[in-house]
Amino acid sequence: MPTIRTTQDMTPFESALTRLKKMVYKQRLRLYEFLADFDKLRSGFVYPNHFMSALSIAGVDKGLSYAEMQIICDTYTVPRSPSLIMTDYRTFLQDVDVVFTLPNLEKTPLADVAPEPWELLDRDRYYKSSRILSDEDEDILRMVIQRMEEIVNKRGTPVKPFFDDAAADDNSVKLYGHVTIAQFRQCISTKLDLHLTDHEAAIVVNKFRHEDKPELVNYIAFSNTIDNPEKYWGDVDDDA
Repeated sequence: MPTIRTTQDMTPFESALTRLKKMVYKQRLRLYEFLADFDKLRSGFVYPNHFMSALSIAGVDKGLSYAEMQIICDTYTVPRSPSLIMTDYRTFLQDVDVVFTLPNLEKTPLADVAPEPWELLDRDRYYKSSRILSDEDEDILRMVIQRMEEIVNKRGTPVKPFFDDAAADDNSVKLYGHVTIAQFRQCISTKLDLHLTDHEAAIVVNKFRHEDKPELVNYIAFSNTIDNPEKYWGDVDDDA
């Protein structure tokens, strides 16, 4: 079995590109047609703003943050001349489309698709959020997490068990490590008595939401930023 890199091993670009590959693979999304619309000469290059627009038109902005899209764009942007800076989308597509294991997949939409490629699996995916927010939201998030961490440390009570109780409810979604947004916010405000503004709560939810089910929040990843993982819930189970 190939070695699987965790989010801790990845650069911001690698993390963003991996998330994009997952989205492209799961949705059978062909980005070429969106990018080629901005390349009338079929040169394989587009202007950076056109690259960003093409990703948005393709719906990539529903799964990746603007910051993640910008990191990808910047990585493939090169000088074609001293005065002409363009994005090499041909190389970009070559790097992304390797996720397709079936030829002409777009022509056979009913074909069985193999399980997600091993190289796209993030072994750390349940325990740490790899989502990149805007710089402003990340700054707010750090302050909120620090504030909550100080309160929880003074109380000496970890937060994860409160979410475990919510997840065990008969009406819960029964997805490992996840609760609904309503359950998450209720745990924060009522059970943990941690006071967040609506804006702060929305940022925390956005950071830890499930990438395919945005109505769910990964409470294990959230708890792991507050609690001491070795003390309170042991080592990560690689088979989880």
